[in-house]
Amino acid sequence: MNQLLNARFFLLLTTVSATSCAPADANRTSRLNAAFLSVVAAEDARPTGGSAMVRLHVFADSDSRFIRAAAVRALGRLENSGVADRIERALSDPAPEVRAAAANALVQAYFGANGSDALGPLLEQAEVEHDVTARAAVASSLGRLNLDTVDAERASDALIDMSYAHGADAPGELMEGVALGIDALSRSTRAGVVQGRLARRLDELRLYADGSVTRQQQARVRALALNVLGSAGLLDRERMRIALRDESVVVKTAGVRWITTLSPDEQGEALRQAMFSRSVPAQIEGLRFIVGEPRTATTCEYLMSGARTPPPDVDVPVGLRVLSIDGLAEACPDLIAQRDVLSTAAAPDRIDSIDWQPASHALVALAQIAPLAAGSILPGHVAHANPFVRSYAARAAGIIGDRSVLRTLLTDTSPNVRTEALLGLTRLDGRAADRAAIEQLTIVDPQLVMTASAALAGSREPDAGAALSDALDRMSEERRETFRDARRALLDRLAELGGSELSERLIPYLSDYDALVAQDAARVLEAWNGRPYFPTPNPPESSALPTVEELEQMLRSMVVLHMQGGGEIHIALHPYAATTNTWRFFQQARDGDFNGLTFHRWAPNFVIQGGSPNANEYYGDGPFSRDEVGMHHWRGSVGISTRGHDTGDGQIFVNLLDNTRLDHQYTVIGMVTDGLDVVDEVNEGGMIERTEVRPTR
Repeated sequence: MNQLLNARFFLLLTTVSATSCAPADANRTSRLNAAFLSVVAAEDARPTGGSAMVRLHVFADSDSRFIRAAAVRALGRLENSGVADRIERALSDPAPEVRAAAANALVQAYFGANGSDALGPLLEQAEVEHDVTARAAVASSLGRLNLDTVDAERASDALIDMSYAHGADAPGELMEGVALGIDALSRSTRAGVVQGRLARRLDELRLYADGSVTRQQQARVRALALNVLGSAGLLDRERMRIALRDESVVVKTAGVRWITTLSPDEQGEALRQAMFSRSVPAQIEGLRFIVGEPRTATTCEYLMSGARTPPPDVDVPVGLRVLSIDGLAEACPDLIAQRDVLSTAAAPDRIDSIDWQPASHALVALAQIAPLAAGSILPGHVAHANPFVRSYAARAAGIIGDRSVLRTLLTDTSPNVRTEALLGLTRLDGRAADRAAIEQLTIVDPQLVMTASAALAGSREPDAGAALSDALDRMSEERRETFRDARRALLDRLAELGGSELSERLIPYLSDYDALVAQDAARVLEAWNGRPYFPTPNPPESSALPTVEELEQMLRSMVVLHMQGGGEIHIALHPYAATTNTWRFFQQARDGDFNGLTFHRWAPNFVIQGGSPNANEYYGDGPFSRDEVGMHHWRGSVGISTRGHDTGDGQIFVNLLDNTRLDHQYTVIGMVTDGLDVVDEVNEGGMIERTEVRPTR
């Protein structure tokens, strides 16, 4: 629905431009875009009052339906129930796209709070709304409210009613909204509402087919229904069999995900269907089920078969091999055969330049079941040029207790390798590793610094406080907002290991550029000196918004990721739905900031994440970006990584399947329009060789 709403914004602008022939209207589109950017600037300020808030209210009364919808959406993104009354008024706007925006915004205004006050207006709107898109927005919004049991049942009844039209299934677009609403409501109530009438309706929707929408949209409804039924323990062998015969990958996968809810005698048949389904995501879910089971001869044979190097003429996705190998980290009845499979997979000559993951994962699994065998293979991994391989070598060394290797890797050029080495040495040596932790504080990498700070908890090293203070200064020099977690970790440890003699060094942080760091500094100083200190933060200016010309340039462009190995991932941008985040991504791609970086995270059937300069979760681009939520996390959508609310860090992730639980919490800046098969093949460490901004018109 939000994608369609976004498209209507585009259509409105295009129509205005195309039909404006008089000279006075020649720049109408540009003027609308300028007004839109003013809305974005006010939203980005996150006002609680003042001129920016006034501006949003004024724009919400604009003559332009496009601007009204943008302003109402912006008011919702403030997540302030104090503006709910103004948003509620927009539910009766003459323009359906404004009413749709209002339904979403009203719920977003109550994010994290009791949503009972918003339920009544939405239920009333459900009774009178006739536009399919706006009605779908009302349906999806109803399920997102945080409600008590009685109100949740009222929302459930309304969603069931909205799933019908004139005694038949509602139109497909509306049914998608209903399914999203039911899915969200089920999650918020822990499936407590999934019974009786709702359970029966879901049982019908798992077979949903409607020619009024695309096959993809139909499949989304079926998959959502299956997931909700599975979460309520209402899937059986026959329902799962039907799901596994579905033409859609997402439906197949939704069925397999709930094998654990079947009776033991039904699980085997469902598993066989999953593993022979020719659907990699379904097979991944099947492997997850196997990994969660006790290591019997049967389960181990599954895992060893998947872990072996396939014949040259057989194409087995790397991810399936990696999951099988990871499952062999637990001892099998035939330990010798298990050791041989892992030793073969982990041999240094099996470390492929691109698909290195099976060998590295096999080394770690081998370290847990046969340490001596792993130790004999370890040197070949330690000396490898790929830092991801060396990181896994450090992990394996920590498991087998090879302190010599760990100390060597503590001087590695990669902070990620040092992080793994320090974790291993700390587990082995406890307080004796404190000196090593202090030495790592000299490296400006947030993940490594956080690891070292945690390792120093309880330390008795006399210079630990000064070293932590030095590290805080280094981490603060670049004024990176995305270093917040590391700087706060240093302050936490300083509170324990420092003292009043360091007060003069900490006082400047009372006026830090990060308000949370300034508050932490005040807290630490008060603890040291026994008197109150008052933070006076000095936040940086917001990042510059695009100009009208740059906004229009984004509309006419796509971003292409050229991956190592030759594949291309084409990303269509959403500059009207997430302007500040899309603009940042556009600039990063245009300037080559992602060139040579990796997707450092592979979470099977969830996401791939990358774009970190140091290939870890904590090292992002410098400034934070604000959340611009509202679009759905369907398979292929591209989102922005965060470290909490309004902390976009410049890293991106791509949804491998539909991840509706991320909706309205993480920003979506684009959609993969070509190259989704390339996305599916990306594993941990997949390299972006270069990015290209390619004109589309």
